[in-house]
Amino acid sequence: MERKQLYELAPQDYEHNFDRETRNLLEDTAGLDFIISQINKFGIERILKIKYTGSYLKINSKNFPTLYSVLEEACRILALDKIPDLYVVWSYDINALTAGVENPIVVVNSGCIDLLSPEELLFVIGHELGHIKSNHVLYYQMVNLMPLFTKILGDMTLGIGSTVGVGVQIALLNWQRMAELTADRAGLLVCQDINTATTALMKMAGLPQKFFNSIVIEDFIAQAKEFQNYDYDTFDLVAKVISTMGQTHPWTVMRAAELFKWVESGDYNKILENTGWRSKSLLWQQKHPWKPSFFSNS
Repeated sequence: MERKQLYELAPQDYEHNFDRETRNLLEDTAGLDFIISQINKFGIERILKIKYTGSYLKINSKNFPTLYSVLEEACRILALDKIPDLYVVWSYDINALTAGVENPIVVVNSGCIDLLSPEELLFVIGHELGHIKSNHVLYYQMVNLMPLFTKILGDMTLGIGSTVGVGVQIALLNWQRMAELTADRAGLLVCQDINTATTALMKMAGLPQKFFNSIVIEDFIAQAKEFQNYDYDTFDLVAKVISTMGQTHPWTVMRAAELFKWVESGDYNKILENTGWRSKSLLWQQKHPWKPSFFSNS
C-alpha cells in the first residue's frame, strides 16, 4: 500500500476541538507556569533520557531494522525533521508513550510488537508522533511527574505548592484525555486505513488474541455509535465525565467513535486529497533515506 506523504500538514489541520478547548483552559490554570519552571529546574528531561537508556532496549536500523522501518515510515509521512529515538519496554499490554521536549523519544511496549500487525503498529507509532508534532510532550510528561512534584512543592512551600499542584494536575489530566483524540487522528493519517486503526483499538480494548483472525469490525463500529448516542442524555454525559476522572486516556470506544465521526465529516479525506503535500518528498527522502522492509508485502 502506498501511503501519501503529508509534508504541508500543520497540527491545526487535524487537531480535535476537545484538545484545543481543554488546552486553552489548562493554560489559564493558576500555577501552571510555576510548575513548568520547577520541572525545568530539576532537569527532568535528562533524567528521563538516562532512565530509558539505562533500562530499556533501544531500537535502531541495525539491530532491529524491521521495527525501525515502521518509525521511519511514520516520520516520513508526517515529515518530522528529526526521527526520535525508539525504545522497547517489556510489558504485554498494548501501549506506548512519548517523552522529552527538546529530544523526544518514543517507548513502545513489547505487547505492541507481538500483538499488532505492522500496519496497526504504524497507527500506534503515528499516534505517538502526533504528540510530538502537536507539541503535546511538555504537558504530557508533566502528567506523569505531577504526583511527585506536588509532594516536593508541598514540602518546599509548607503545603501551598501542594494545593497549586493538585489544581494543575486535574487540569492536566482533563487536557491529556482530550489530546489523545488529536493523536489518534495523527495515527490514522499515518496508517491511512480506518479499518487498521479500528482493529488496533479493538485489541487495545481487550480483544483476546485467539479471536484476532475473526475480528468483526462492524460490531465495534455499532458499539462506538451507540456510545456517541449517550451524549444526548444529560445523565449519561455526566456519567462519562465522572467515570474518566483521574484517567490519562479516554475510553477506547470513545476514541474509536471520535475517529469515525472525523472520517464521516469528510475532513480526514480532505487532508489526504491535498496533492500539495507531495511537493517536498524528494528533499525529505534525501535527508532520511528509507527502505520499506517491514511493509514490502503491503
